[in-house]
Amino acid sequence: MEKPSFDDTADPVDLLVEPGSLRPLTRDGKAFVGPTGERYVVEGDIVRLLRNVDSDLSVELEAQSNALEEYMSPKFLMPRYERDMAELALIELFGGSPPRGRILDAGCGIGILGRLYPDLGLVGLDASIHLLREARSGYRLLVEASAEAIPFPSGSFDVVVALNMLHHVINPERAVREFARLLKPGGSLVAVDPRKVAPIELAKRMLRSKDAAFAPTHKAFTVDEYATLVQKDGLFSIARSERVGLASLVAMGGLDAARLSPFVPSPDRFVGALRGVDRLLFAIPGVARAGLNLAILATRSPRAVG
Repeated sequence: MEKPSFDDTADPVDLLVEPGSLRPLTRDGKAFVGPTGERYVVEGDIVRLLRNVDSDLSVELEAQSNALEEYMSPKFLMPRYERDMAELALIELFGGSPPRGRILDAGCGIGILGRLYPDLGLVGLDASIHLLREARSGYRLLVEASAEAIPFPSGSFDVVVALNMLHHVINPERAVREFARLLKPGGSLVAVDPRKVAPIELAKRMLRSKDAAFAPTHKAFTVDEYATLVQKDGLFSIARSERVGLASLVAMGGLDAARLSPFVPSPDRFVGALRGVDRLLFAIPGVARAGLNLAILATRSPRAVG
């Protein structure tokens, strides 16, 4: 039997629980206290609940910290593409209008979704405190925690958005199980990640082998692997699946990886031209199958147990 849903009007901070144990936290001034007495501090607007950082996650967090300049600097091209991915995740996959209800931006990073869609009142979660400090607007709550141990009770959310984040997660299967646990029956998961293409993966590792912003834990997924990941154990059923990005991703990703992007004149115009090339290519029958990003909208099974 499903547990009753939480009051949709409740402040998300009042729903916070201890990661892993899912036992209630108690407020104590500018901190939260767990049932064993462990204190979780609040830094600015960020509740810091991350614990149990193993060696793999430590390497990933260091890479994310080193990537901050790349995410934030106008010199790089790929961040310009994130606006398109945000629109895909929150508008296009939902049929032209953003979803309603309580929405978790899992792996929110520097807060792109919050900046673009501030009226949605998102809850942002990321394991990197360095990225979270840049997520300055559009969030009702920011939480430093792992996607593999999310500090909210079951059935707390209507929508989980995982925008370009599962390929960074050490154990993506565990993260997807957490997403299923967090969602109400019939709730929606949106996920976007790179598609595994052998020559591109080889080029990434050759170009970025000595790049401090590229972790060896980086992943990519084939179409079948992505579908299996999301639908494993019957947690979700995929309602919509797309492949997006082609010439734009090859050109922007290659220039960023080679650190040549700062030399591109009129970068906005350049990126706009690449998007135009993608539109022309995808108008050719069959070319869409070559898209380099995978995007899915999945529905949480009413009988799934996360």
